[in-house]
Amino acid sequence: LDQAIADYNRAIELDPDYAMAYSNRGAAYAEQGNLDQAIADYNRAIELDPDYVRAYSNRGVAYAEQSNWNQAIAEYTKAIELAPDYVRAYSNRGIAHREQGNSDLADADFGRAEELRSGS
Repeated sequence: LDQAIADYNRAIELDPDYAMAYSNRGAAYAEQGNLDQAIADYNRAIELDPDYVRAYSNRGVAYAEQSNWNQAIAEYTKAIELAPDYVRAYSNRGIAHREQGNSDLADADFGRAEELRSGS
């Protein structure tokens, strides 16, 4: 992970507007448990590319890791708005709803994720 971060640092040096490098570096930081830095990188990726679905989803995961369920749900919802067939965002949002005790919303998201997986 340290080498990946170093490589993403270099990519960002070469192209400071490379949203994917920020998002991927954020994922590496998240794997290391450095969620604040991960979120900062996802923020920058989204600033550079406001339609970057995966960065919203990954930022949602980071917020979920912090048990910040409302913010996680907001991130997954934005990812779904941008990509209505993004199964992972529905599944993750379902988990967040379940953590908040919102079983009906969780079940709806899990159901939608299953529909998308099965092609229904």
